[in-house]
Amino acid sequence: VLTYLRRERLMRVLMVLTAILSVFGFPYIAMMPVFARDVLHSGATSYGALTSSIGIGAVIGALAIALRSARIRKRGRLMLLGGSAFGVLLILFSASRMLALSMVLLALAGCAMIVNNSLMNTLLQTSAPDHLRGRIMGFYSFVFVGMAPFGAFLFGVVAEHTGVPTTLAAGGAIVLLSVIIVAWTVPEIRTQ
Repeated sequence: VLTYLRRERLMRVLMVLTAILSVFGFPYIAMMPVFARDVLHSGATSYGALTSSIGIGAVIGALAIALRSARIRKRGRLMLLGGSAFGVLLILFSASRMLALSMVLLALAGCAMIVNNSLMNTLLQTSAPDHLRGRIMGFYSFVFVGMAPFGAFLFGVVAEHTGVPTTLAAGGAIVLLSVIIVAWTVPEIRTQ
């Protein structure tokens, strides 16, 4: 698998982008209890509302992709748009100090996250050769799930020194910048 990824630029870039989102984007969920307590100055009910908002947005995004999948012509372009929106929404969320606004931003972030993830998954599966598809998807699962704990640890360490909003904004900025760089330097993704 590693030899194939080294040879195939598109697949390699998709895996690296997955790792970046997993480390610098997805750990925002681990920051929710601290954000609810220290930034919004509220308790368990607000924390539940925040995490529910992510789930509601994710369900809406998944349903939208499922219902529209046959009509999506440029999956790569939509994946990049979802990743960019996810980064921007994390930055906006980090600046929010109102529960209602935070919930809306998190619902949109959950939607953008799922749009990005599902289309990334689709691109990897449709681009991989038949004899390597299972191993490629296994490696993708390792990167997607396996890197997130490192990101959560990193977010925790950074947040302890800089605060949760700054950490979330930095993560969102890294995600956004990474997606922009990929869109610019690997134009074949936009045509997939």
